[in-house]
Amino acid sequence: MSETLKKILIVEDEELIAKPLGMKLRLSGFETKHVLNGKEALDTLGNEKFDLILLDLLMPEVDGFAVLAELQKRTDPTPVIVATNLNQAEDVSRVFELGCTNYYVKADTTLDQIVENVKKTIK
Repeated sequence: MSETLKKILIVEDEELIAKPLGMKLRLSGFETKHVLNGKEALDTLGNEKFDLILLDLLMPEVDGFAVLAELQKRTDPTPVIVATNLNQAEDVSRVFELGCTNYYVKADTTLDQIVENVKKTIK
């Protein structure tokens, strides 16, 4: 019997980032779903359970900060790794206050590093 794949929700409005990230995660043994903004993320999370969320901060409709704030209200929180190019100390501090598990700057992080971070977080 095969093991159930861990499910990751990728919340990223830039297809050029989301597609290769999703492919790399699937090749590493994860199931992924991609949504384009925070509103879609919250709608999806209302209907499906995920083992981890990779969350961008700057997105249309509902930003990542608002998604984190909404997730904080849940009784069964899903681990969240914030993936952004915001790296001001106040932004980093705010995402951790809102319950993020880990944080990385997209421009400074390789896909392999992201996959390793995901594995450490949910395996």
